[in-house]
Formats: sequence, structure tokens, C-alpha cells
Amino acid sequence: MDDYHERKSFNLHVLRSKIVNWKQGHEDNDHSQRAVDFLIKKLKNSDGVLDSLAKVLLNPYAPSPCITIPPSVDKRIQIVYRKEFPHVVYCRLWRFADLQNYHELVPSPQCRYPFSSGHNRNQKHVCINPYHYDRVPSQVLPSIIEPRINNENAPPTPPPSMYSPDPYSPQWSNQPTLSSWCTINYYEHSNKVGEQFRAASPRIFVDGYTSPYRNFTNRFSLGLLENVKRQKGVEHVRANIGRGIELIEHENGDVSIRNRSWSCSVFVQSVLYNRLNGWNDSTVNHLPPRQSIHSIFNASIFAQLIHDPLATYETILDSTKLCAIQVSFKFGWGFEYGQREITSTPCWLSILINEPLRLIDTRLQQLQPEQATTSS
Repeated sequence: MDDYHERKSFNLHVLRSKIVNWKQGHEDNDHSQRAVDFLIKKLKNSDGVLDSLAKVLLNPYAPSPCITIPPSVDKRIQIVYRKEFPHVVYCRLWRFADLQNYHELVPSPQCRYPFSSGHNRNQKHVCINPYHYDRVPSQVLPSIIEPRINNENAPPTPPPSMYSPDPYSPQWSNQPTLSSWCTINYYEHSNKVGEQFRAASPRIFVDGYTSPYRNFTNRFSLGLLENVKRQKGVEHVRANIGRGIELIEHENGDVSIRNRSWSCSVFVQSVLYNRLNGWNDSTVNHLPPRQSIHSIFNASIFAQLIHDPLATYETILDSTKLCAIQVSFKFGWGFEYGQREITSTPCWLSILINEPLRLIDTRLQQLQPEQATTSS
């Protein structure tokens, strides 16, 4: 009996100590504690499951089993005054503190009981293991989800003497913002830094200089962005970004990427590009200095997938990850580079191609709820 209580006390300590969004005195702390208490009640009669969950949180990148709870009628759980999908609650609690919506998560291949948004009355278990889900690296379906932008690190506009020269001469513009074809977020490890950049010009330059992007329609300069929590290793990488990358939207909707640097490698991941080449979805492509990848996003192939008459609600929803491109500077990630996730790299970009997301949104609205299917 003493061993049982010691183990229970230890598991409770692990579950609470691993909460990633804990802030002293923060209003969400009570919600986090209630979410832990709710899960303990759900799992208390499941032999060994709490032990398994504690092991997952202590050793997150080791192979782990599904941690499941029975789904409710509407598939949501209510913690205090919030009603959300359970895998979102616990992925946010123990892994992705800034997670907003289930659209941002996709189940990993090893998950046997992934959450499904479809109407499957036969689904008896839903996995809430936070390491059985991967993150779609930005806000998705913009007409459904309103992105939350943290202005804490938004840079002030510097005097003209700080502007860095660029041979491509970006265009100064006082015109109203045009509809953007892509959105770019900059991260340092797992921290989003600065405001989201919305690209209106078909050619976009992302560099390490200090030009104020509010005044240039085709240039996003990372050198200007401030972060009070910046680490020393991040400073080193930022100093090497230099001329950075160029993104090109072609007339047919394809997107290309070019490494403009003379010395700094970049690493690129595009699920759609990987599939077209017969590679694993998680493949990361090394792009050496002065080299390009044409059609890192292929618009015509994507359109064929979306308009496939056999496509289901879930396959369309899953296509959101095909609209994302991830780019890291100087250091790669994945199996070949010794870093499991892009958040382990010092400086990286999340790029969302917007028009394909609009196509997904339109297609989802055309599908009736009964057409949704679920994972088995």
C-alpha cells in the first residue's frame, strides 16, 4: 500500500512539474491544475496508465504507448469554463504551450488511437499522449482560426542610418497592404519572435539585416527583431544569416526557394515536395549557399489532391500540412542531423502558403459532415 501511494505521489509530481505553460501567479495555472486532476480521475482505474504517462513526460523521445481516455458524445472535455478536445488540452499542457486549435495537430504514425474530428460513434478510445502528435508549424485555415500575435517583441522603426543596403533594391511602399500569398513567422528555438510577415510581392527576401519590414513590401529583415530571452548560440547563427533566402511565387502558383548566402547553409522541409520525390514526410533537405529548389510547393499537384472526387473530409483537412514550409539557418534537424525537432535549432522560419489554405477551407465547406471519415 505504501508503495502504491508513493508511486501515485511521484506520478502526480511528474504530471504537474512538466506543465510547459506554468507562470508564477498566472491565471491559467488553475486551469492547468484542473486539467491534471481531471485526467487522474479518468485514468485512476486503468492499471499502469498513469505510470506510463509519467514515463512519457520524463523521457519524451523514447517510444511510448498510447495514453487513452474514452471520448464524450461531442468528443470534448470541459475543464473549468473551457470545453476543448482532449488531445489539444494535454498537448498544450505538456508540449506546445501556444497551441490554439486541433487544426494545428496531426497524429504521428505510431499512434493507434488518434483523435478524429469525424463522426465515428465506434471510436472507444482517444489518445492524449502529447508525443503522439506533431505540430503543423503555424496557424492554419485562416478563415477559421484567428492567429494570436504577440507584440511583445515587435521592433521599433529605426532611423534611416540603420538601413542595410541590398543589391536587389526592395521597393519602398506607402500603399495599403495587399492580399498576402504567404505568411512567415520567425522562431528562436520554440519562441516566436516579432510580428508575422505577410508577403504581398511575388519575390520575398528574408535576410539578417535591419531594414524595417513595415516599409518594404518584399523584405523581411530578421536582424531588427529583439528578444530579451535570446541565447548566445542564437546570436551566433543570426550573425551568419546575412543575405538569407529568397522566396518566389510563380504565375502558376508554384513556389521556389533560393539560398542567397555566400557561406550559410539552410535546411528546408516541405511535405508536398518530399512526397513528390518519394521521400519520407519528415525528410529535411540541405540547401547549400547559392543553390535553389524549384517548386518546393507545386500548386497544380496540390489542386489535383484537393479536388479529387474521392477525397474525404479528413484527407482534405490533413492536407493543411502540405501548405507549410519550414526553413532553418545553419543547423538542420531530423534523423540525419541529430536534432529531433526544428525547435531544437536556433533560428528558423515557418512559412504558410495562403491560397492553398483557402482552397482547403472552401473544399471543407462543400463536404457534408457525414462524409467525414475517421482513423481506425
